[in-house]
Amino acid sequence: MDPKLAAIIIHDIKNSLGVLEGELRRLSDDVPRVQQAHVTCLALQEKLIAFLTLYKADSQGLRAQVEAVSPLDFLDALVREHGVSRSSDIALQVDETDMPVIGFFDEHLVALALEAALQNASRFARSQIALGCRKHPEGGVIFTVRDDGPGIGTQEKKPSTGLGMDLCNAIATAHNKETRHGEARLSNHPDGGALFELCLP
Repeated sequence: MDPKLAAIIIHDIKNSLGVLEGELRRLSDDVPRVQQAHVTCLALQEKLIAFLTLYKADSQGLRAQVEAVSPLDFLDALVREHGVSRSSDIALQVDETDMPVIGFFDEHLVALALEAALQNASRFARSQIALGCRKHPEGGVIFTVRDDGPGIGTQEKKPSTGLGMDLCNAIATAHNKETRHGEARLSNHPDGGALFELCLP
């Protein structure tokens, strides 16, 4: 494993554990604090899974276990799970526009990538985040996560390590078909907000 990546991972886990320890130390009968500690635990768990996935991609190569999946059912389940595990005023919805009936992708890996994109979008969204899926013009699918925030290039209060995008790129690359490989992109949407795209062949 690259020493620089290992240092980033160790530093990030240390900081996350410090936040979690502080939350748990302050716990009493305060229900909102209990909920916040739970959310912090879930975020740390997701981060550790992402780190392990990146480590596997770096050391052994990541292989997608591609299956036929309904993108609508997949995204609906992701929204339900995300809604239960997060306390937020931000509306999370599935945009069914141009959604294919079937897509071919690794559910577990794509869920990790979209969860990372959702975490990023939730830091900037004002009131809503939309998930979608459409057919790729050259075959395959493109998953999207769009927020209604100020767009990319915005200064963050807490700078990101960038591991979320590294994870998404590793997952996209693990999906390949003949000479085509997947790709993760982040851009500003023409109508405002940031747009994340996970393009899978």
